[in-house]
Amino acid sequence: MATDFIPHQVTECIERITFGAEDIPAYLVRPDKAGSHPAALIQHGYGAEKADLLPLASLLASHGFVSLLPDAWGHGERFPASGPNWMNQLSADYFLTVLRHTAADLGEALTTLTELPDVRSDAMVIAGFSMGALAALIVGTEDERVAGVISASGSPLPDMLGVTIFGSTPPSAENIAWAEQHDAAAHVARLAPKPLLLQHGRSDDMVPIRGTLRMYETAKPYYTEQPNHLALQLYDHSHMVSEEQLCDAVEWLTPLFS
Repeated sequence: MATDFIPHQVTECIERITFGAEDIPAYLVRPDKAGSHPAALIQHGYGAEKADLLPLASLLASHGFVSLLPDAWGHGERFPASGPNWMNQLSADYFLTVLRHTAADLGEALTTLTELPDVRSDAMVIAGFSMGALAALIVGTEDERVAGVISASGSPLPDMLGVTIFGSTPPSAENIAWAEQHDAAAHVARLAPKPLLLQHGRSDDMVPIRGTLRMYETAKPYYTEQPNHLALQLYDHSHMVSEEQLCDAVEWLTPLFS
C-alpha cells in the first residue's frame, strides 16, 4: 500500500464499474450531495491496485469531488493468469510497457468521466503516486481535457532511465526514445497555467527526487502570472504517501476548483 492510514472521512458511495473496450475495472467514488462536481482520476503505483489510494478519494469526496480509480494494466483485477507480470519481470522494458498501457487507459478513463452527468468536464484532475504519477504527468501534459495534475513521487520519464531497481535490466533503445518523446517537463507548456502540484519525499529510494525538482524548475516560467497554480511540497520520508501529504494535496487543490 502507498498509504498506511485509514481516512478520517468515510466515503459515502463507492461503486465498482468497468469502462472502455477492455472493461477496465475501477472504483467510482461520489460525494453525498447532488449536483455537478469536479472530478479526479486517481492512478495507483506499480505493484499496487485501485483501492490503494481510496484515502485520497475519500478526502476529495468530502470536498465535493467525484473520483475514478482504475486498476493499472496488469494490476489488481487485471493481473494476468499466466505469463509475464510485475512480480516476475525485473526489467525497465516491462515497467515501461505497463506504463505505456496505463497512460493510454487514462485517456479512456477521462472519456468515461466526461460522460458522467454529475461531472464537470472542465474540471477533471489527474492524480497519481509513483508509476501512477509518471502516467499522470504524461497525460496531463498531452491531453487538453486535463484541468490539473497532482504528482506524488513522480518524475518526467527521462529522469528515470538510469534508475535500476532490484537488479533490473536497463531499457531498450526503443523505450528510451519513447520516454524522451513523452518528457513531461519538455511538454509542461501544454499544461500551464493549469494547476500542477508536485510532491516528493526527500529520501525517496525508488523514484529519485531530481525529476520532480527538474519538472518544477522547468514549469516555473510558465506560471509567473498564476504562481498559486504551481506548488512543490517536500516531505521527510521515502517512497510513500503520508496522511499529511494527502491532506496537503486536497487543501491545495480544492480552492482552485470550488
